[in-house]
Amino acid sequence: MTWVTQEAEVLTHSTKGQVEVKACTSQGCGSCRLASRCGQGLLSRWLLRRTPSITLQTELLLQPGDRVLLGLEASQLNVAALLQFLLPLLTLLAAAMLAEFLGVTAGFKLFLMALTGLAGGLLLARRLATASPFKLLRQLNPSISPFPNKNRS
Repeated sequence: MTWVTQEAEVLTHSTKGQVEVKACTSQGCGSCRLASRCGQGLLSRWLLRRTPSITLQTELLLQPGDRVLLGLEASQLNVAALLQFLLPLLTLLAAAMLAEFLGVTAGFKLFLMALTGLAGGLLLARRLATASPFKLLRQLNPSISPFPNKNRS
């Protein structure tokens, strides 16, 4: 099983074994050399002024400020990408084709129908997305590399 990993920082820890974490910005889009020209990076800067956080269940005794390694199975990442990108595109196209079939030929009305399909696809993707697929793999020691040793099982 292949894992996609990301270092995260603990924000809060509750007594119910839940921990709120946010991804460390030193990895990912922020550190890419193409960040200034990347469309995904541009959208992230415009739409997300702050780093989103997620809440996970854990048995570990963590304190705010601790570093952890989050993991996501590669297959789950593929499903998430399909939900996020392909589903809204398909619903946009389906709505535009339905509008054409119904005889809507005015440019603005066709645009509104397609936009409605896109919005419907985004809402459907949000509804189909399950609870956080992330797993808290382990607590990180600052002196240890955040990447798992390939020789371990």
